[in-house]
Amino acid sequence: MDGTSDRQPLDRAKRVRLIREASTNDVAIRLICDVYGILNVTVRLATAELGLFDVPYLRTTYSPEWVTQQLTAGYIRQDQVVVAGFTSDKAFFWSDLERTAGWERILEDAFKAGVGPEGYSIPVIDPNGRRSLTSLNTDRPVREWRSFIEAHESELHEVARILHDRAVSEAGFDDKMRLGQRELECLHWVSRGKEAGDIAAILEISEHTVRSYLKSAKLKLDCRTLSQAVGKAISLGLIRLSAP
Repeated sequence: MDGTSDRQPLDRAKRVRLIREASTNDVAIRLICDVYGILNVTVRLATAELGLFDVPYLRTTYSPEWVTQQLTAGYIRQDQVVVAGFTSDKAFFWSDLERTAGWERILEDAFKAGVGPEGYSIPVIDPNGRRSLTSLNTDRPVREWRSFIEAHESELHEVARILHDRAVSEAGFDDKMRLGQRELECLHWVSRGKEAGDIAAILEISEHTVRSYLKSAKLKLDCRTLSQAVGKAISLGLIRLSAP
């Protein structure tokens, strides 16, 4: 059952500060369960476009047995929470998701593993296109859960952003790697097969400036060639792979 406490409740500022000051996301998600009385918390970070189908960054309070079952049974591709969370920028209640046959089978196994039947998931997308999904799981009645979320919605979104930023750090995406908008634009056009002269015309800047942006992008990404830089930028979710 969701936890309750006889302690004096913390106000919003103290709750958020407690999560922000946690040493790791492993610590933070357990604090969230305790502070908000939530059954389970999961944080995923996609390290590539559609990285949810790879092995993503994952911190969760689910049992190791359930996490292993999810991975070995190939549930991720049919997990409506994960799919919706990494293809939308809107927070959602699990009970609002389409109940596919595959999703129903996953839910049956999830309930056996101690996962609550309802949840609320918050996608976060940062300026560099990196996506995370914070999912809050509960066994509270639906009406009570929706009332709780409504009362704490903005606060929980703030907490999800804190978890996202820490996940980026824990995954090794140092802020020094952050590319500027022009660097990203130049890499984007390289990924679509454009040469420096073409990019200069598209962006209405000089070819020399384009080459400068591409050089700095390679340095920030620690890559020797443009193809390596483009590949790394795509893998980190900084730019999206698209057809010319």
